[in-house]
Amino acid sequence: MPAVWRSATSWTALAVLLSLGGCSKAPPVGSDSGAAATETTSPSSSGEGATFDALAVARAEDLRHPKDVAPEARTSHDVVVRRRSARALARIADAASVDGLVNHLADEDPEVVAWAAYGLGHACKGREDATVKMLAARAASFAGDTGAGVRSGVRGSAEVEPRTALARAEGRCGGSLAEQALVSLLKAGGAWREPALLGLGDLARTRKQVSADSMTALLEALAAPVSDAGARAGSADMAFYALSRAEAGEAFDKRVLDVAILALARPGDARILAIKTIGRAGKDLARAAAPALLVVVVDTSATAAERAEAARSLGALYEPGQLAAAEALGRLAPDKDAVAIQGLLGPEFHVLYTLIGSLGAEPPKKAEPVLRALAAMTAPAEPKPALARRLAELRCAAALGLARGAHDAEILRKCDAESSEISQRVRLTSLLRRPLAGDRKAAFRSFTKSEHLRIREMAVEAIGQHRELGDMAATILAEALLSKKAGLVATAADVIDQHPERAMVLAESEKRAALDPRAGPPSTDPPTELSRELSKALAAALAEKWPEDRFETRVALIEAAAAVRHPQAKAVATAGCNDPNIVVRERAQKALRTLGEAVTACDAPDRQATPASELGSTARTTQKIAFTSDAAIGPLTFVLEPELSPITVTRLSALARSGFYKGIVVHRVAPGFVVQFGDPEGDGYGGSGTSLRCETSPVPFAPLDVGMALAGRDTGSSQVFVTLSRTPHLDGEYARVGRAEGAWASLAQGDVIVDAKVVE
Repeated sequence: MPAVWRSATSWTALAVLLSLGGCSKAPPVGSDSGAAATETTSPSSSGEGATFDALAVARAEDLRHPKDVAPEARTSHDVVVRRRSARALARIADAASVDGLVNHLADEDPEVVAWAAYGLGHACKGREDATVKMLAARAASFAGDTGAGVRSGVRGSAEVEPRTALARAEGRCGGSLAEQALVSLLKAGGAWREPALLGLGDLARTRKQVSADSMTALLEALAAPVSDAGARAGSADMAFYALSRAEAGEAFDKRVLDVAILALARPGDARILAIKTIGRAGKDLARAAAPALLVVVVDTSATAAERAEAARSLGALYEPGQLAAAEALGRLAPDKDAVAIQGLLGPEFHVLYTLIGSLGAEPPKKAEPVLRALAAMTAPAEPKPALARRLAELRCAAALGLARGAHDAEILRKCDAESSEISQRVRLTSLLRRPLAGDRKAAFRSFTKSEHLRIREMAVEAIGQHRELGDMAATILAEALLSKKAGLVATAADVIDQHPERAMVLAESEKRAALDPRAGPPSTDPPTELSRELSKALAAALAEKWPEDRFETRVALIEAAAAVRHPQAKAVATAGCNDPNIVVRERAQKALRTLGEAVTACDAPDRQATPASELGSTARTTQKIAFTSDAAIGPLTFVLEPELSPITVTRLSALARSGFYKGIVVHRVAPGFVVQFGDPEGDGYGGSGTSLRCETSPVPFAPLDVGMALAGRDTGSSQVFVTLSRTPHLDGEYARVGRAEGAWASLAQGDVIVDAKVVE
């Protein structure tokens, strides 16, 4: 008899009944030499003379083929076999995986249970309540268990813990039943407290609200002393994950703000969530919230992430927040201090830059003196490129506030070289704050032809908000579609999808009537038609052979074609409906429905995905990559961990060995949140040219964890991110591939990865 969990008859019966319930189908959620080893078959006790083919399971997981995960693995005496089966099915997480996951949920091994719960949480669409009942029943079997959960400092499979996986799966499924179950777990306390808080946070993230009972339970958890067996000190502060995502409502607003302010005195990874909660205070409470955040911003003993988040949150607190941001900026601005200016190579730059943004489009008069000082700030000597960029960013951000919508203000033109991306970004931002007419329209047109890709994308994106552009909008969109730049094409296609009227021009019949003296007076609502110029450009973009990892571009084009009823729309959407990638299929199905097609599903691609080339030769030991940046902030490293993500780690190591990351620009920095790079185009739409399927796991993203950037399920390529704080909303949604070391919080957008080497 295999070693599976059998101690609760009620659970077994419930699992059997629910597994027979006929749930409807729902959508799922380079080899290294030296460090690699080939996966082989290993003996297993799953049957007489049977063997366990680890490579076959890995292939089934990678290709998303649940039927290729042998059913015998679910009842094997070998726990390693059951864990690999549960992990594979959890990552596939489609309707065909559910029976196997239900089977694994009954296992006695905690890790198997955790993987099963994680997979069910991702496969519960259309069967939410039935899944929640299963998860809640299984959670009840742990009621008398006062285990302390995951030990501090452990990594990898040791972090795959059943309580957290069960609670978060309930939260991901959502619904009132899940909310009631999570509140019950929270009230049980002990080792269930933090998992329940995380589950309620996941639920609040999706629904943007929680019930009054949940709000009361969250506040009670924060007020309760840590005395329960199994509870960790500080774990109650994870309540701010839900509180920072849900609308508190009048009955709870003041209490939530009060407990969040009190939490600022408690250091820990969750304190940044309390800061976010304070930033959500309504207009009536802004005067009480802003001073608390001001204290955090100017407190140099707080973490860089906390100070940056506090600076950002001030911008959401109306006039009191703007005034507090102005005061903080006055206290922190380096003026002409050479040491302080050099210090801008550290995270202090992000605090200052974020504070300027929090002043809003019309900064308070109180801020003008410090903004003028910043707009004129220079280095005492010729600065290195990274410092020069930071100074230009601060000068131009300050000048933008002082320009107050005047795009040609002298202070804006002087903040940096007019040809630079920084200068063009702030001048375009100022331009877009007013209607685009007359000389402002002509100036806007020049930005759509900028030599800087991101400026062109920014201008094209703005078309959706500026109807006054008229027929010029269609011309600009057509030019963007013909650019062959994946990001620019995707941006234009998104605008067409969301604002199809921008692709329309005055109908030819109306133009002819306007020239005919015998025609009647012009119509107050003249007919329009799809711009011929744009139609041809869209056809060319649809015909382009985009690299397989340009998912955003491919999907945006399908949706744009459907939005304007392009002649090729049905054909490209039908082709997308048969794409191996689930994101493309789902969006193509939506496009076909937009076109009026009765499509029930796009879940049976007519061509199979290509297996990852790393299968069978994945890295087995940690891989260390040493990066050098032009910011001169010291060593930056990744320690990649293959235990949970062997294919991804092997791919990233191979890319580093090939020199792929040399010269890559850091294209995204969200202060206090993430640093992201890995796109050769530098705009966030590109990659290595080859896609990578997800190796997600039910493990947390702590500060300085490394994850794989995605544009949806199974859309990885070469872009990676480093977390700068505890980010519970990323847990289980992205593949965590390792940990980072070094001053990653000091990197800024525009910094360059000069070199990347795998340390043997």
